[in-house]
Amino acid sequence: MARGVGGVILRIVRITEPSELEALFRFRHDTYVDDLGWLPAHPSGLIRDGFDDLAYNYAAFDDAGTIVGSMRVVPDGAAGLPLERLVPLNGYRSSKRLVELCRLVVHPTHRGSRLGIMLMKAGFQRAVAHDATHIMLDTYVGDGEACDLYRRFGFVDVSDEYEDPEWTYARPVVTLSLDIAAAIRDLPTKRSSIFITPDPAIDPG
Repeated sequence: MARGVGGVILRIVRITEPSELEALFRFRHDTYVDDLGWLPAHPSGLIRDGFDDLAYNYAAFDDAGTIVGSMRVVPDGAAGLPLERLVPLNGYRSSKRLVELCRLVVHPTHRGSRLGIMLMKAGFQRAVAHDATHIMLDTYVGDGEACDLYRRFGFVDVSDEYEDPEWTYARPVVTLSLDIAAAIRDLPTKRSSIFITPDPAIDPG
């Protein structure tokens, strides 16, 4: 198992049960709305959408069984990908099999730990198992901690900067892509500690 801040044991698990999914969606609301102020409050107290029914949803738990992180992997399909609300990907899809990694958020008490890397690693492992060729995501421009993490994984820009009206955090957003084959080839020598070797703290689901 991996240890986070203060030696707290962390595990990352794919969530499928309705009650556990509701707890995960409530964690998202508490974190995105109350802690970060990035999204407007929803009357349900949940952050969820129709893509959650199609996604692989993951929660990170501490040793007390409390959710401390969230991440989902959305496979490409008839509904497209969530980021296509604003960025068309039809031209980018040629001969690619895409998934989108999104709703990645860490509780404030665990920021600065390895939890963000572990969640990214879980997403990468799911994308490989899904036989995807590229992982897509979007992020705020100049968001130092997140952007640095994505660059370390090998993500590159595939869009111009744009505004996302869903978020109350008024900063431009950019879409990034990771070539999975290139990551598997290059990361063992460049970033061997990131995510090529399976992590026993991550349930492959």
